[in-house]
Amino acid sequence: MPDNYENDIISILKNIPILQGLMDDDYRKIIPLLEKRSSSPGELIIKEGAVGDSMYIIINGTVSVTRSGKDGDLVSIQNLYSGTFFGEMSLIDNLPRSANVTAAEPTEFFRLNKKDFDELLEKNTIIANSIYKNFLKETISRFRNSLANFTFSQHILKEKNTILDEINKDLTLAKKLQNYFINTDFLDSEKNMLGSIRHSYIYEPCIEIGGDFLNIIQLDDSSYGIIIADIMGHGITAALATGVIKSAFSIAVRDLGRKPKEIMKFLNSHFLSVMPQLYATCYYSYIDWKNRKITMAKAGHPHPHFYKKKINDFMKIDSVGTGLGLIQNAQFGEAEFELDEGDKILFFTDGIIEQKNRQNEMYAENRIKNKFHELILSDEQKILGSMHSDLKSFSDGLPFEDDITMLLLEF
Repeated sequence: MPDNYENDIISILKNIPILQGLMDDDYRKIIPLLEKRSSSPGELIIKEGAVGDSMYIIINGTVSVTRSGKDGDLVSIQNLYSGTFFGEMSLIDNLPRSANVTAAEPTEFFRLNKKDFDELLEKNTIIANSIYKNFLKETISRFRNSLANFTFSQHILKEKNTILDEINKDLTLAKKLQNYFINTDFLDSEKNMLGSIRHSYIYEPCIEIGGDFLNIIQLDDSSYGIIIADIMGHGITAALATGVIKSAFSIAVRDLGRKPKEIMKFLNSHFLSVMPQLYATCYYSYIDWKNRKITMAKAGHPHPHFYKKKINDFMKIDSVGTGLGLIQNAQFGEAEFELDEGDKILFFTDGIIEQKNRQNEMYAENRIKNKFHELILSDEQKILGSMHSDLKSFSDGLPFEDDITMLLLEF
């Protein structure tokens, strides 16, 4: 196993609460126990109520976490991405699973079986003592959080009017602050043009304030830096995290704006140091319109759909990179393409592809790609407006579950 690959796995294992504090050699004893598996979209990985016997670490892909509601319907809890983990408590407690976990797209992951893990602990007293200590701390922490949430809920019930007034004031201020995160000088310009590049965007948070971030920076007369990011969660915490990325991006873009993978490394390090409990996905592109080139880098974010007019098809983008805030010293790839007149690039956050309809089906990447292509072929002038309408129609009156952000560049 290559050293870098092994070190990346160790970095992920160090982020799992019950596995923290071990020596690197101890983590290397765990790595051979990791069984690599894959799941197809819609395949159930964990079933709610089943006795847990394994922990899972996502290598590539996305899983959806759901729980049964009072009326029997599935309630969406969250989505997990590359570099994250789930089911870790089953290595110790052997209790029924509290939620379903389903592959939302083709997904690869490591599975750590409790039986194999138990055998490792039996043979390594030092590791076992550390693990059981972590487990005790985690259990106490969860109990305290539950108690604190209950106490806080009681307080809210008694003081709800005052608290709601304060929350509304905070939300109003936060919304004003978040408007600053969107670079309206370019995005809302009257002609919607960056030189010879036409642009349009949609930004619609699912609640008063959101966790998506979008910005365009002009680096010189013919080059631009474009960033789109999606912070884990919603509300004030996510809005603050967008501020962290905004400030870091503003600091780095002048020196690193022409080096996408380097700017990703900077953002990852900064995000880890300032917001270690959160993570974000991000995509950055450097456009050199004078030389008709675009260079892209991703951090766990969906690739944009890049329509190439001269072949009437979409370009395949192969660059890789884990989400911001997951792994220290993470490495990021780049993809470079030529730009021609008539090309179009659609950037988006996962709120669009993960939106569900009344049949619990996701909008999905294929639908957004096919709709984009259909509108291009029909010479639609307001592509984003039509895509937004199609998403609303698909949702059939259901509220958007996540922030909706799209940016379209037309060359």
